[in-house]
Amino acid sequence: MRKFFLLCLLSALCACGEKPIVSVSFPEPPIDILQNGDFGMGLINYFNIIQTPDGIYRMYFSGNEKNSIAEDEWSQNLYLAESSDGFHYELKNKIMDSLIESSVSLVDDKEWPYRLVGNQKEDGHHCLFLWKSKDGIEFTGRKQIYDFKHDTQNVLVPRGKRMRLYSRLTQEHFLNRRVTLAEFTLDGEQIGETEIMAGDCLYNSAACKVDKRYDLLFPTYYNTHGGTTEAFSFRTYLVDGSFVRELPCELNKWVAEDEKWALASPGFISIDGDKYLAFSTRTESHDQSREGMISKYKLIKVVINRSR
Repeated sequence: MRKFFLLCLLSALCACGEKPIVSVSFPEPPIDILQNGDFGMGLINYFNIIQTPDGIYRMYFSGNEKNSIAEDEWSQNLYLAESSDGFHYELKNKIMDSLIESSVSLVDDKEWPYRLVGNQKEDGHHCLFLWKSKDGIEFTGRKQIYDFKHDTQNVLVPRGKRMRLYSRLTQEHFLNRRVTLAEFTLDGEQIGETEIMAGDCLYNSAACKVDKRYDLLFPTYYNTHGGTTEAFSFRTYLVDGSFVRELPCELNKWVAEDEKWALASPGFISIDGDKYLAFSTRTESHDQSREGMISKYKLIKVVINRSR
């Protein structure tokens, strides 16, 4: 049965004109891009980078002037920085107040090419909202698309006149977290049911389009043991709608013991013909005081290996 399934998968991939993806490699160490002190902030978080049609790299991220987690968790705002080479960024604008756990994507809409999905509070609950923009700076049309159970990992992957939304479903506090996947129109109307996918103790994820059919999903697993110790690890999944197949992942070899990793990226970043995955690290955990914490943003080169 398994052999038959794999043959069907190979046939489907060949029919799409793409050779099957067999693994994903990370052949070089991560590259430091910036840290919170570079922008005069106590915390930087939830990054993503897109490249505009005129070649400018835009980095969207949540920022907070303080480190404290208690009273300032929801005072994070959405900021924009820009770069001409993909590696060196200059802070430009504050895009929106009180928005975290967000991502911005370019979609197939000539008049309103930008879409933003992010987490704001509504009646005391965490809710996901969708905005659109003509220029990627002024966002409008706030529309609620998910209730408070979906929070940290919110990544839009454009698919023509549709969007795939990868999010995180929290069924219990810090327990049994799952990846969910749903398709939406460009106006934020859901198409079909929400699929519950890989997960369990999930913290964040990156989801990246690789061809006409498939995405690559990189979940960050956040494991706690009695509330005292933590471990972060990663996996790689090939995703087509509700279909999921795990691939070998060597990303873990670059994880430093003193850093807490979090991947949350809406796609690969192409620089000089190479693909990069964006992610952030911290020197302290989410549950501890952020006093003196260093949060960094990094890029790591990605090689997608297909069958010969």
